[in-house]
Amino acid sequence: MVKLEEVIDIPKFSNQLENKVLYSNHSDDISISYDSTYTLKYVIEGVKHYSFNNQNIEVSKNQYLILNNNSRITTNAKRGTKGLSFFLSPKLINEVYSYHTNTKPQPEFLEVIQKQTNNNVSLLLEKITHLYEKDSITFKNQIDHLFIRLSETIIQEQINIDHKFSALKIIKHNTKKELFQRVSLAKEYLNDNVSNTVSLEKISSNIGISKYYLHRLFTEINGITPLEYLTSIRLEKAKNRLRYSKCSIFEIAIECGFDNISYFSNTFKKHIGSSPTQYRNNV
Repeated sequence: MVKLEEVIDIPKFSNQLENKVLYSNHSDDISISYDSTYTLKYVIEGVKHYSFNNQNIEVSKNQYLILNNNSRITTNAKRGTKGLSFFLSPKLINEVYSYHTNTKPQPEFLEVIQKQTNNNVSLLLEKITHLYEKDSITFKNQIDHLFIRLSETIIQEQINIDHKFSALKIIKHNTKKELFQRVSLAKEYLNDNVSNTVSLEKISSNIGISKYYLHRLFTEINGITPLEYLTSIRLEKAKNRLRYSKCSIFEIAIECGFDNISYFSNTFKKHIGSSPTQYRNNV
């Protein structure tokens, strides 16, 4: 049975070692330290600061962080900060990990901030948050199911990451963590520069590795090249603008980073299956 705890002021606990969902909506600035099991920290509003294992990490709105078992955590947050914490017992994590891998070693997560992307964990966190805030009855009825599903999704994505690093013949945990963080920074850079001219040289300079290694690493981890990823997020933005704005096709093309309307139209039709005009008329 998964417990639900709701905190408005300063939490009064010294440890969090069981399967639990904790919702926090701080009415004042807080600072608290506690011992914890495996934990997923998701920020809904504001910014939270976490200190653990000689690390200091800032997690902002729509970002999440997974911490390993036996962590001593210090949390700092300003008034008005909202978030969900999922405390996952070692027993549950080990059972899920063993089921999917047929091995018994405990998983070791990378403890790297995850941005708001289309990965399965992010999508599930958005769903859980929506249910909690908009449909509390359904949330409480499904809390056990959602908790186990989140546990499985976390493990599956960790296994997937490990397999990709194995293909790159990278074994050391700290090396995986550093490189995964750089790939995450590359994705963040691309998302922040959808409307701008972007090159491998600019990205590699921004994150501090060679463009050749960046291309290989990004492709291995994400399954697509940096250029393909950039094209996909530009097209998603274009679809949204075509659906909800009255801007011209030319204006949308430029806003979404395409040099000219002809290139935009050809790329849009190739990936979406219809021209921008046809798409706008059919939605």
